[in-house]
Amino acid sequence: MKEQINLVVVEGALEIPAARKMLMALSLPSEEVQIIDKHGKERFWADASKYNQASATIGPILGITDLDQSPCPGGLIQKHLKQGKHPKFILRIAVRELESWLLADTDALAKYFRISPDLFPPDPDEESDPKQTLVNLARRSRKTSLREDIVPEQGSRHSIGKGYQPRMVEFIEERWRPLKAQDKSESLRRAIKAIREAIKKEE
Repeated sequence: MKEQINLVVVEGALEIPAARKMLMALSLPSEEVQIIDKHGKERFWADASKYNQASATIGPILGITDLDQSPCPGGLIQKHLKQGKHPKFILRIAVRELESWLLADTDALAKYFRISPDLFPPDPDEESDPKQTLVNLARRSRKTSLREDIVPEQGSRHSIGKGYQPRMVEFIEERWRPLKAQDKSESLRRAIKAIREAIKKEE
C-alpha cells in the first residue's frame, strides 16, 4: 500500500504553495492535505516534537523550515528533537532559505523576471542570503511592475518590497518546477528524495 502525506507543517507563508507544488510534482494529493503555517521559525521548532510524535500515529507528516544562519540541518534537528526524529516525520530544512529552492529553477525564474539566466548563482545553496540574492536579481528586471513589487522602496527599512510575497506565490504556483530545480539545489534534492522514500510502497 502506498503511503500519503497526511499533514504538512511549515515555517511561513511561502512554504505553503511550495509544499503543494512539491507534492503535485510527485503525483501526490496536494489540495486536500492540511497545511499548518506556524508563522515563524521559533513557533515551528517549539511544536516540532509534537508533530514528530504524531507521525508515529497518523503516518507521514512533512515539515519545511529554513536553515537561515544555523551551522547545519543536523544540528538543528538534534537540538530540537532530542528523542530522535521519527522516520515518518519528513523534516526538511531549506539551505539557507526557501528562496534557494526557487533560485535553483534558474530558467523559469529568469523568464519570470525577464533577465538573463547567466546572472544567477551556480549553486543557490551556497548563497548566504538567498532572499536578498533574489531581490537583487529582481532589481535588474525589465518589467517595471515586478521591480516595484519585489524591490523595497528607496530609503525603506524593509529588505523586500510590499508585493514580494504575492509575486513569489505567483511564481511558485504557475512556474516553479521542483523536479527541475533539484538539479541545482542539493537540499531540495534531498527533500524530494525523503518524501519519495516516506511514501514508497511497503514491502
